Parts: sequence; structure tokens; C-alpha cells
Amino acid sequence: MEQSFQRVRSHRWKQTTAAAAVGALAFGLVSCASDDTVVVNVYGGTAAAGFDRIIASCNEAAEGRYRIQGNLLPADADSQREQFVRRLASRDSGMDLLGMDVTWTAEFAEAGWIRELTAEQAELATADILQPPIDTATWQDRLYGIPKHTNVQLLWYRPSLTPQPPRTWDEMLEMAAELRDRGEIYQIGFTGARYEGYVVGFNTLLNSFGGDLVNEDSTEATIDENTLQALELMSRFATSGLASASLSNAQEPEVFAEFQQGRSAFSLNWPYVLSAMRAAAETDAQSRSVYEDMAFAQYPEVVPGEPARVTLGGMNYAISTFSEHPEEAFDAAMCLRSPEHQLWAALDAGDVPANVTVYDDPEFQDAYPMYEILLEQLEIAVPRPKTPFYQNISTIVSSTLSPPAAIDPEATADELRDRIQDTLEGRGILP
Repeated sequence: MEQSFQRVRSHRWKQTTAAAAVGALAFGLVSCASDDTVVVNVYGGTAAAGFDRIIASCNEAAEGRYRIQGNLLPADADSQREQFVRRLASRDSGMDLLGMDVTWTAEFAEAGWIRELTAEQAELATADILQPPIDTATWQDRLYGIPKHTNVQLLWYRPSLTPQPPRTWDEMLEMAAELRDRGEIYQIGFTGARYEGYVVGFNTLLNSFGGDLVNEDSTEATIDENTLQALELMSRFATSGLASASLSNAQEPEVFAEFQQGRSAFSLNWPYVLSAMRAAAETDAQSRSVYEDMAFAQYPEVVPGEPARVTLGGMNYAISTFSEHPEEAFDAAMCLRSPEHQLWAALDAGDVPANVTVYDDPEFQDAYPMYEILLEQLEIAVPRPKTPFYQNISTIVSSTLSPPAAIDPEATADELRDRIQDTLEGRGILP
């Protein structure tokens, strides 16, 4: 399923003039709307490229029944969550539609901050949506979120160095070692800094071994033999000399930069790598040389013969419990993430669609030549631990496993078990 970009046609991106025209129309609609027009305030994701065009399209379609207003939040997820928590805890009725990270569902549902969808709404919200993104919007068999977009990591590699990509983690380590021995570029890019991206990477290894960090009802830490295997693989990689020397400080931008600058042979990163490399290649000779010699493949198998269970990213819409316009908020969410607008978001902002029908669109296939691999991985992808305590558990995992080279599998597993169980039972202090 691997494919080189030398065989991929360049995609012609949407023209800004079209967006400007739609935006002008939207302003016209706003100016003509009566003072009592219902305003649906959307928080989260509104700064994404092209989102103003989607809002304008939905406002036109609403025909004055309501007007969607985008509101800015801080750029990073932790700061966004902090603002949500503060305002929802104070029962702020000015927040109608929440663009939520896929890890927040259980916490916000347990706190009573977001509305469970009705049976009719749930049927509409899940039509043609991949099941794993639906799972991220679900807590205790109740649907609270409307999946907007999703994401999974891929393997990016250099065909001039390895004509065929590694099928497994073991093969990737072996190939990298052989390249190093030949004096070639050999490094493997991985997000090993003490932050959420490290948790994503470890969660993929753990779930691919068949494990998880907590049980289904979030009452017990499930640190077992699967966890030990994932820790052993992480330790072996971190101490192999095949990772970047800056592994313990590497976040997505650093992992991308190493690949872009020709310092890594393999890179485990999100689909945005394609569009970012394409853009960089237009003005930078080094980036162009890499862009002309790069390809993609499925995330390497952790257990030989079994596809990796890659961790989901993405965003879900949820309706605030304190919104005074919940029906309009639901309608707005359904428009903002309609199949057409998911296509727009994929082309303009790099948001991977949650709606399976978009993958059949020729324009999407042209812009995302890896669409078949994305779809295959998304169909079996996994959420991060579904628990109201996820934020605490994420901090515990990233700190306990940092730096990666210091992992002692058995001791680290014991520490994880104790810290996570303490969190689930309301004990302990965050590191």
C-alpha cells in the first residue's frame, strides 16, 4: 500500500477569491438579519484555514433562523480546555457549540457540561461516520459528541534509502541499523517529548499489543503484560541509537523538521506532512529534494502479522448544557461538518474527514493520495483511554515515561499502575 509522491498529481488548492466572495455574502446576511436572530456561538477550531468560508456557507443555508459566530481560543489544547472548564463550571450560557478534543468527552459528560444527543440526533450525527470517531464521542454507551474530523499517524520514509518500507517495528529498527552501518541517513522520527504527543505514540504501541491503561468503566488501572511489552519496545527503541539525539524533546514540529531537512529516514507523523512538505518545496531546495524522494505507508505493525492500532486524533462538536439554543446549535454543528464542508476542511485546513463518503470524492483523493491507507487505519484506530480523569492520566504517562531512554519496563509499569490507580480513586498529586 506504500506509494511515492513522484506518481501523485499536485492538487490545486481552493482560490481565496472564492472564499472572499462567500465571506462578503455572509456579512451581507448578517447585516440584513434582525436584531433578535439567534446567535450560535462556536468555540474551538474556528481559526482553522478556510473555516470562515464554512461558517458563511452555513449562515447562508440557515436563511436567518440563526447565525453562527466563531470565537477564538488559545492555540494549544491544554489552554483551550482550561478556558472551557472555567466557563462551563460557571454555567456560562454564552457558549453554545464546543469544538472539543477527542479526549475530553468523558470528563465533560461526567461533569454535566455537555448534552447527551437524543436518539434522533444521534442517528443523524453518526450517519456515514467511521465507528472509531464515534467511539471518541461516546461515554458509557451514550453519545455526547458530533464527530467533526479525525486523524491517525502514518509512516513517512525515503524510497532512495529503503525502496520498500518496513512492515513492522522490528523491520524498521533493522533497516535503520543497516543504513547507519552503511553511513547513510538512518534516524527514526518519533514524538518523545514530555507532552501529549508522546502519550499518543505510546498508546499506539500499547493498544497494538492488545492493552489499555484503564478498564471500560474507568475504575481500575489495567497495567499488565501488554503494558510491559509496550514499555520494552519503547525502551529498546530509545536506547538503540537509532532515534534522534533530541528524542526526549521532540514534538511534531521537531519530528517534521528532521524529516524535512533530510536527517531522518523514517518518520512517524500525521498526514499534514504531505501538504507541509509540498508547501516548503516551493521555496526551499532542501525541502524540494526530500519532497521528490518521500513516500508513505501504513504505520508499522507492532505485533507481526497484525495491523497496528493507531491512536485517533481529531475533534468533536458538543452542545453545552448551558446553551439557550441547543436545537440551533445541533443544526449548526451538522452543517459545519456536513460531507461537503468536511471536504472543504480537508482541502483548506488538512482536517481528515470522519465521514466515509468523502473518501470517494476525486478531489479528496487527488489531495490525499494516501486516502486508502488512512481509511484502512481509521477503521481499526483506537481512542486514548476513555476516562473522566484523562487529563491527569496523560500527565502521569508522559512524566513517568520521560525521558524515554530511562524507561525500566518492570519498574515503570509498577509506577504507572500505582499512579493511575491513585488518580482513579481520587488520591495522589500530579507530577
